[in-house]
Amino acid sequence: MAAMTTDQLAGLEARAATLPRGPGVYLFKDERGHVLYVGKAKDVRARVRQYLAGHDERFMVRFLVQAAADVDAVVVRSEKEALILENTLIKKHRPRYNAKLVDDSAFLHLRIDPRQPWPQYTVVREIQEDGAKYFGPYHSASRARATLSFLERRFPLRTCSDAELRTRKRPCLLHQMGRCLAPCVDLCTTEAYAEEVEQSMLFLGGRSRELLQRLERRMLAHAEAERYEQAARDRDLMRAVQASIERQAVVDQKLGDRDVWAVHIQGEQGVMGLLPVRKGMMQEVIPLPFEEVESDEGELLSSFLNRWYQEGQTIPPEILLSTTPADLPALEELLGERRGGAVKLSVPVKGDKRRLVELALGNARLALSRDGGVNRNLRALEDLQEVCRLPRLPRRIECFDNSNIQGTDPVAAMVVFIDGRPEPAEYRRYRVKTVQGADDFATMREILDRRFRRALQAETQEDRRGWGRPDLLVVDGGKGQVSAARAVLVDLGIHDVPLIGLSKPRTEHARGDREATDKIVLPDAKEPLRLHHNRAALNLLQAIRDETHATAVGYHRKVRNRRQLTSVLDTLPGVGEARRKALLTHFGSTRALRAATEEQIAQVDGFGPKLAARVAAALAEAPREGEVEL
Repeated sequence: MAAMTTDQLAGLEARAATLPRGPGVYLFKDERGHVLYVGKAKDVRARVRQYLAGHDERFMVRFLVQAAADVDAVVVRSEKEALILENTLIKKHRPRYNAKLVDDSAFLHLRIDPRQPWPQYTVVREIQEDGAKYFGPYHSASRARATLSFLERRFPLRTCSDAELRTRKRPCLLHQMGRCLAPCVDLCTTEAYAEEVEQSMLFLGGRSRELLQRLERRMLAHAEAERYEQAARDRDLMRAVQASIERQAVVDQKLGDRDVWAVHIQGEQGVMGLLPVRKGMMQEVIPLPFEEVESDEGELLSSFLNRWYQEGQTIPPEILLSTTPADLPALEELLGERRGGAVKLSVPVKGDKRRLVELALGNARLALSRDGGVNRNLRALEDLQEVCRLPRLPRRIECFDNSNIQGTDPVAAMVVFIDGRPEPAEYRRYRVKTVQGADDFATMREILDRRFRRALQAETQEDRRGWGRPDLLVVDGGKGQVSAARAVLVDLGIHDVPLIGLSKPRTEHARGDREATDKIVLPDAKEPLRLHHNRAALNLLQAIRDETHATAVGYHRKVRNRRQLTSVLDTLPGVGEARRKALLTHFGSTRALRAATEEQIAQVDGFGPKLAARVAAALAEAPREGEVEL
């Protein structure tokens, strides 16, 4: 990064001199006005001057100041308001130099709104301030789906859409199986349904012992009234809840609710360890990786807690921490308002509470050493090499995918990952030349033949500009695609390129196996490999496959739009080859051309007002088939 000029520093210092002296939020911006960093302070002017004078020794500060062209501020009345505003601005601008969770949108929650007539659970990624109840987080989709599946089996709440609820005339199969109260046809009262909702929320909220007491009372009441089927259902639910309790450890004989937070930083990366304790039962530790560390531990904790505990999120009355957060009194007041009751933040130094903090801290260290750090990609490649029994580390991975709509405008794409990261300069996009119709196997054979014939020619000419042999070839599909790819390599005499396929578990999902993961298909294996959802090798392959699919679909959209535009232009009066090319270059798509006015068309080279008017009229009458975007 270029050194900061004297004029640039003088401009920032002059701007800082105009900032307020009271509490507020400050924003460093680059020359284009993009927000680089959002911070809060009791004295905004003094805090910004610390940055510019070099009194802040954090590693990122010098890069932030060098990149900044302006600094702005928003005045507030208190430190609590500064916390709220900082959280809002960070979510809005996602500044480069603020610490952020790694893929913080990936944490799933279960949402239910008890105020609705017939509430149901849904899986969401973002917590909204809408008055609904949110439970979680679940840092993997399979864990969230498994919990939702448990709820659907044990609590007979509806799973149908609102439209089905309104239009259904008779109960569905789930009602006959005892897994739905059938509110769609008024087979239950609102009170009975609300009771099931409340019991499910007790389970998700960790209040399992209270749930067991309620279920036991209801089971006995059903038995006395000789409603034995209902009593048996409550008995089975009690056993399932009891089994979940037995897998947890009692860490608080007073059966309290609290969250335990610990932060571990190593270099420019770190992990927050969150250990929830509900009714004295220790839950699973949730590792929350973050990167681009720009603050000390106290500031990080303050920022994370402010962002984590939003409206609707479960906020316990006590939060134990590994270090004292910045703005502790203001943070306690803010979280207390969000919870609707007092929240105490403390840093224990001894006893059982300190041991909980040490447990969370140990899990944070373990998560960073296992999943974080600069060697994450290397570990994923090593895992992939082991899983697929590759002869060498797959530093260069190529993946292929096809795209067409009912056989029209068929294309394919090759995506390249080098050392676990995408390398867009190496991507290739192909127009299919010899295949007619939607034949994925034939398309795969053509594209791979073209790619590897080019590789053989380049090797003969000692020219390896992006056409060397990959360490691993991946095709999107199952045994059919793998067999087609292998046949091409054999025909070309290439025997040293490892080949695998990655297939989605559509059959397993259709059978109701929600936890099934993508299958790795090996050429000589009878059965595909199935890895755990959080296995590094699988995650890397999924990232490559998704990038390839997006590239192929994007190229198909571009080809289709150009073909549609060309076909429309062929029918326009007075438009020859040169004018067609001019329109094609100027507008780029049929939709853009149709939306253009006569004046805009007249601005294209070779067009005047009269010709533009004829073109606009012809476009208005031309058919619009096939203009739907993918």
